[in-house]
Amino acid sequence: MEDRIGRFALSLAGHDKGKLYLTVGYEEGFFLLADGRLKTVEKPKKKKAKHLQFLDPEQAVLDPGRPVRNEEVKRAIKMHLADGPSSRR
Repeated sequence: MEDRIGRFALSLAGHDKGKLYLTVGYEEGFFLLADGRLKTVEKPKKKKAKHLQFLDPEQAVLDPGRPVRNEEVKRAIKMHLADGPSSRR
């Protein structure tokens, strides 16, 4: 599970279905997700892996070994969405 930290994840269930997040951590069976705006790095959303679709499996967007800022998360999501619908499934 730790290998999925720093990757994009698409919410598959809940009121945030279809929303794109970055995984910023993992604890007690839940991935910690941030979008840099409403769900910040300091107060991330908890979501089980079965409710997520992980994108870009070979590429980590953020380095899990260093602290992450909300600005970096927002910029990464914005750039990913600007790449077009072909990158989102």
